[in-house]
Amino acid sequence: MKEQGFFQSKKGKTVIAVVAIALAIIIPLMMDNNIIFTQNKYFYVLLCLIGIYTIVTSGLDILFGYTGQISFGHAGFFCIGAYGSVLLSHTQWGLGKATGYVLTPILSIFLAACIAAAVGALLAIPASKLVFHFLSMLTIAFNQIVYLIANNFSWLTNGSIGITSVPAVTLFGISFATTTSKLKYYYLVLFFVVVFLLVKTHIVNSRVGRGLIAIRENPTAANGCGVNVAKYKIMSFAISAFYVGFAGGLYVHMIGFISPDTFVQNTSVIFITMLLFGGSGNLVGPILGAAVITIIQEGLQFLADYRMLIYGIVLLLIILFQPQGIAGLGNTISGAVSKRKRGAANG
Repeated sequence: MKEQGFFQSKKGKTVIAVVAIALAIIIPLMMDNNIIFTQNKYFYVLLCLIGIYTIVTSGLDILFGYTGQISFGHAGFFCIGAYGSVLLSHTQWGLGKATGYVLTPILSIFLAACIAAAVGALLAIPASKLVFHFLSMLTIAFNQIVYLIANNFSWLTNGSIGITSVPAVTLFGISFATTTSKLKYYYLVLFFVVVFLLVKTHIVNSRVGRGLIAIRENPTAANGCGVNVAKYKIMSFAISAFYVGFAGGLYVHMIGFISPDTFVQNTSVIFITMLLFGGSGNLVGPILGAAVITIIQEGLQFLADYRMLIYGIVLLLIILFQPQGIAGLGNTISGAVSKRKRGAANG
């Protein structure tokens, strides 16, 4: 049996995780004392977006990477989490408008994520019976329905005009208003990224995770081994929707404004592009995909509508030449080197 390297061992992975978290904490703090980064607050917004999209892609990975269920409608859950949190915490809309009572933003984010999870579970009931393009069409239709509700129910969402003055997150008496300190909000996002990644690791290594992987590999065989396929598919949809809904809440309280245009079908395509580009079925891939695609997305703002064409090309190239994503690039290279060595030895 081939001896496992240090970085592939449990201890090695723990060391890498601790170092990565330490760098994520220290580097932005050091940059905050640099005049260039102090004046350019958009740098911290970019870091926040990477963290938020990491939560999104990690949730999508539970559904696609570990369960084998494709979804092109996760912007719908992102929308439910965002609008749900605003309507529960805004004084002039939703709960505040109807009763005069509002929830604190951090509580509204959790409740909105729970609502997204409940909707995800309901969607999974018919979705658990579908595969391939039929499942894709259902999730696309779901995304469109959520978008149309957000755009047309003006009495609830203010329609295409959107809702402004979204309240800032406060936690233990500390305000995370991005108008005063985007760095503090970055650390809030980083905290939740770590929490969600730890929860994901626990799920994947548990009995539930093994059941999800069995369904991904062969649903018929998994059912024959006693795995309740429908139950586990519904569970994966709900967990995935909770992740994405929570990220939507973090997003809207960072931006301070919400409108339906953020949750169009293209957003779902970007989410799946992030996951496939980084690599699915592992912990690191969603992080890499979220970071790289977010940077590319912001760098290609000047291309406007042509960005979706570029994402399509990226998706096609990844599927054809690097199906494991950039997270699996090391394995691909090492496999090619080993194959070449065997060829040279046999020759």
